[in-house]
Amino acid sequence: MDGPVPVRTDILIAGGGTTGLVVATRLAKANPHLSITVLESGISVRDDSSIVHPALYLSNILPGSKTATFYTSKSSESLAGRKLTIPSGGCLGGGSSINFMVYSRPQMIDFDDWKTEGWRGEDMVPFLKVYENFQDNDPNIDRSLHGYDGEFSISPGTNAQATFQEDYFHACRQIGIPQVPDVQNLKTSHAVGRWNMWIDQKTGWRQGVPHRLLYPLLDPYETGLHVFTNIKVVRVLFDERERATGVEYVPVGPDSHAKPSVINATKLVVLAGGTFGTPQILQRSGVGDAHRLSKLGIHVVSNLPGVGQNYQDHHVIFYPYRSTASPSETIDGIISGRFTLESALEQKKAQPTRYLLGWNGLDCVGKNRPSAGDEELLGPELRDVWERDYRPRPTRPLMLMSSLAAFVGNHTDIPPGQHFSLGPYTPYPYSRGSIHITGPTVSDPPDFDCGFLNHPADAQKLQWGYKKQREIARRMTHYRGALEVGHPIFSEESKAGFKFVDDQDRKSRRYQPIEYSEEDDQAIELFIRQNVSTAWHSMGTCAMKTKEQGGVVDPGLNVFGVQGLKVVDLSICPSNVSANTYATALTVGHKAASIIAEELGLSYSI
Repeated sequence: MDGPVPVRTDILIAGGGTTGLVVATRLAKANPHLSITVLESGISVRDDSSIVHPALYLSNILPGSKTATFYTSKSSESLAGRKLTIPSGGCLGGGSSINFMVYSRPQMIDFDDWKTEGWRGEDMVPFLKVYENFQDNDPNIDRSLHGYDGEFSISPGTNAQATFQEDYFHACRQIGIPQVPDVQNLKTSHAVGRWNMWIDQKTGWRQGVPHRLLYPLLDPYETGLHVFTNIKVVRVLFDERERATGVEYVPVGPDSHAKPSVINATKLVVLAGGTFGTPQILQRSGVGDAHRLSKLGIHVVSNLPGVGQNYQDHHVIFYPYRSTASPSETIDGIISGRFTLESALEQKKAQPTRYLLGWNGLDCVGKNRPSAGDEELLGPELRDVWERDYRPRPTRPLMLMSSLAAFVGNHTDIPPGQHFSLGPYTPYPYSRGSIHITGPTVSDPPDFDCGFLNHPADAQKLQWGYKKQREIARRMTHYRGALEVGHPIFSEESKAGFKFVDDQDRKSRRYQPIEYSEEDDQAIELFIRQNVSTAWHSMGTCAMKTKEQGGVVDPGLNVFGVQGLKVVDLSICPSNVSANTYATALTVGHKAASIIAEELGLSYSI
């Protein structure tokens, strides 16, 4: 990872995030003599304590983080006039190095909905299993759905709270949501269950791509793989036949305005810059909307108006509650700084089988559809899409829900204590955004519209999600009232106010459904628009669709209109998935590696 970048390589991969490193390492193992060069704009994260220790994950997305890249969207009326800042992986390993580490898989139907030959659900199951080292020994889980020989461990972590889990599941059962052994079985759409994590049970370490695939491969120096950090790719270079021949790049930092250097690729150029980075590289290369590029003085190589369009993310809010838990049962102490890294390391040494550092606090997960009687709670636009897109398709969840053993806001604003939060977030958003360059250099800021809640059904999903999570929270024995700084403001007369509802619950324990007036619904919607945030699941800006549908790549991941250029990251997803996106990224990366290996005539098996 040191030394000068070569002037020539067989395969050039622009981006050392999750998918880029999966492709690079799998191809290097398939043919150690293949020259593969990865250019990554972020830093290396080898043995970085904030990366490898799961409980420190939130520190990586705070302002000023050196491991994230932050994209700020335009202000939007849909967000009550706010601009939204969205972190993205800004280090080696990308999102795999800084994500929340929850083991979350899409539905089979999600891949079917891509309507792409070779990418349907049944095609993708082997790629979902190949990298897994599934460490959950629950005998009720269908073992045929998981992998057991892969490099990436999946476990409950080192501090899962069984008492909290059962409390949560009991509350869910009371409102008609069943508990199942494995929510991640690719079909369950209305149930809750224990949430496993991308954490190794023995070491307690995060299962990111650099530490699981890259560093072990680089140490012996027995392949032709070379990775360079702190380098930004400016654009792809093409010859007169519009074949990609290499890229221009500049160093990150004060020399980023220097004349770009060139590395040539003799076999293939692969873009893995992510949902934000890849469309910008393409546009600076002359691949994108011809009218937009011409206005910027960029020579058009391939007119693809879909580049940078179709931006999608899951929309989330975590609603906080005061908890009966002890300090060892939440990560509030770590987030607030009351429990230092030194203390946490001492705890791990003293209690090597149960400690906070090897845990993310996310113990419960749900994929949910409306229960009997719920449909009247759905807003008008949401009812329409429910009837069209969900009711006829019983394996599609309307909402995802997670618990988190902490308050995720600013702890200086609240008294010290222990908390839990419930976070509903939207699979299959209807809202769309875009990202486009504003000039030809890497220093030109992008024009980014996140598009959040610009479709009314998405706001109505979150309104329904707010009401569902409140019904769960109030039934839990851990519940000691709302941390009201993180909730809508209801009028003193409202029957949805916490004082009124909590008083009624203490008197009767019958838990009658909370009554919401039109004014209450308006308060909830306003709060959502003022506070909804990213779930860090960006995708879709170089969609794998036909060119006529606004697509950018074909089923072989080839960019339309040029040769020798592929895209292998989550920007290729044509539609969304009902899951956190790490498993999807690993799966796309392995599928991409198999496609490239086959084209190169390499022996590659999964």
